[in-house]
Amino acid sequence: MKLSLRDTIKGVIGKILLTGIFVISMTMFFILYPLLADPDYYKNLILETTYKITELNVNYKSSEPVFFPFPGIELNDVTVSKFDDELIHVQKLRIEVYYGVFVGKPLEIRKVYLNTGTVEITREKDESFPLFDRLTTKPSIDTNLNSNPLGNANTESVSKNKNQKGTNPYDVSEDDIGKPTEFYFSKTFANSVNQIEIKNITILFEDKLYSRKINLYLWGTTFHLDRDLRNLDLYIYGKLNNEPISLSTDILFSEDKMTYESLRIEGEFTFQNLKGIDLHDILIIFTRGDLRFAKTSGTIPFYKRDAAKIYAVVDRMHIQDLALKDGKTFADGHVSTLMHYDMNEDKLSFANIIVEWKGKSKLYGSGFVNFLKPPLSPTISFEGSSDYLDVPSIIKVIKIWVDPDFEKSILTRDIPSTGYANRMNVHLNFQLRNLTVVDFKADSLKLNVHYAKRKLNINRYELRAYNGLAVGNGSFSWVNPVGLTLKGEIHHAAIAPLLSDIFQISPITGNLDSEFILSSPSDTEEGLLSNLQITGNINAKNGELLSYTNILKPISSIGSIINLKKIDFSRATPYNELKFDFLYAKENIDVRNFVLKADGIAGSGGGKIAFNKSIDMKFTIAFPGVAGKALKLPIIYRGTYGVSTPFIDPIWLGSVYAGTIFLASPAGAAVGGIAGSAMSEYVNKAVDNVTTGVQKSWSGIKYLFGGKEEEEKKEEKTNE
Repeated sequence: MKLSLRDTIKGVIGKILLTGIFVISMTMFFILYPLLADPDYYKNLILETTYKITELNVNYKSSEPVFFPFPGIELNDVTVSKFDDELIHVQKLRIEVYYGVFVGKPLEIRKVYLNTGTVEITREKDESFPLFDRLTTKPSIDTNLNSNPLGNANTESVSKNKNQKGTNPYDVSEDDIGKPTEFYFSKTFANSVNQIEIKNITILFEDKLYSRKINLYLWGTTFHLDRDLRNLDLYIYGKLNNEPISLSTDILFSEDKMTYESLRIEGEFTFQNLKGIDLHDILIIFTRGDLRFAKTSGTIPFYKRDAAKIYAVVDRMHIQDLALKDGKTFADGHVSTLMHYDMNEDKLSFANIIVEWKGKSKLYGSGFVNFLKPPLSPTISFEGSSDYLDVPSIIKVIKIWVDPDFEKSILTRDIPSTGYANRMNVHLNFQLRNLTVVDFKADSLKLNVHYAKRKLNINRYELRAYNGLAVGNGSFSWVNPVGLTLKGEIHHAAIAPLLSDIFQISPITGNLDSEFILSSPSDTEEGLLSNLQITGNINAKNGELLSYTNILKPISSIGSIINLKKIDFSRATPYNELKFDFLYAKENIDVRNFVLKADGIAGSGGGKIAFNKSIDMKFTIAFPGVAGKALKLPIIYRGTYGVSTPFIDPIWLGSVYAGTIFLASPAGAAVGGIAGSAMSEYVNKAVDNVTTGVQKSWSGIKYLFGGKEEEEKKEEKTNE
């Protein structure tokens, strides 16, 4: 019977399948026969190979062979040690190998799998790691010969050939001294395991140096090596002190020689509530701050796709609870930027910087830092702007990072010094809007600053506030002559809203022009305040002196005596022009060359006023008319500003009253006033100026202008 073509094909295919099944079955039988006949054969072979590669001893309680998907062994209740020092204890360890070992090829470990275990690491107060020190110390030959890589008390030790010459990777010949170490992918990873998988492993780090404990829980970690592609792939997911953390990286080398230029990398680092105490080894260099309780959360992708540049993207990284040395936490903001380092230019650049501290500040900027070697001068250059800016808050943040001490950290203390701080040039250019300094508000600030050779030059500042403009320049030097100098001019600033914002009261109105020089021969924060001096002049126009500054108020009460009924100063002292020179030092203001000009009135005087509200000032007011040609009223303001009130010189007033009685006319008042003025001047020369009391910085100024009403409000709030 002749078979059809279809039946013929079926028969051929069936025979091929049967033959294939038979061949595969016989092959698998002969391959796996040693494993079936002697279960410990491949186990011993795998453990011996593992020991040769890693010099790790594996001790276990039970084992069983693994056939699929790849052959290997699975050990239970395992302790991995080196030189009798336990490294890790896990419940399960599985080692897989390639099938080639069954056909005569050398055994090659394909994958190592660890499940559920603990690693304990300790750092002593002397900065040493006892476990690492023991592991890196070369053991005696006898110890090596007696070590048991198989970890089973019933198995024989693997002895090394005593004549075998060992190699030490740390041995360096004299010819190699001074040469940079070169690494090649094929050699570095020649004996490495292709895959490692870790699940449910806890690393306990007890740090006695900084009195802290770190718990790193690895829920899932994988490592994959591809020698042909020169590729490394690492993924870590777990928790750091019970907070989620993950890292994924894909590393590739474009050539066998492992260099920065040949490196290509793609990765992402994600963290949540990463605490400063966890990064204390590096953050400790910032000695002006206390960053142990700081927290940050975010995701940072990073990549390097060419020979020179590596990038990192920071997208709204959340930062909380910064602190200075006082330990008081502050800050709750987000930071975004695109960073990249260019090896060709040796420059770290920052683009699209956004710093937002909700309710406090929102800043934008860009800049770069380069690391040019001597004798070249490295450069730091940044420019920035703001939607709104709370200056004291930003200054607190900046102070944390100023003047790091690299000797504090074991990670940075051995960095060779290049004299960077003395060689660098710093260029800063800011155009800021909506600034707040405590209660002072400014519409904008343009600031251009240059630092070089331990001197900071303020090339120009331009401040717009309260309808006025302040411009000037200055410098701050850390070398002789040490200190701060700031010069400036103020044009057409509105006095009333300025005082109202700062002191919650506006006892003076008008428009202000001024020139001033601020100086302090110190380079420390405390020294700057205690040695601060300000000299300058004030020229105010078209305003009024109200409340406690109304120096002519007492005149209204004696109008009937000297016939000044038509002039009422009970509410305010109006002026067309008010000028004086001033000197501030040691929390006292010395007012000189005081000149007051109003309609038909001219005044002069001077005196002192202190931050504790102590005041001692004298004014002479000349009036118009027949009597005014000879009549000048001396007014004294002495006592406590805001509590005491100005008064007419009693000696002068007595003379006026006597002249009025005896001459019974305005002429009598004039004659009495002339005599009284002379006597008053003589008497007042013997009176010392009031210079008592000290109250610090800004609070002293606010207290000075606050007045009695504000004190009463503060007392009421305190009582509440």
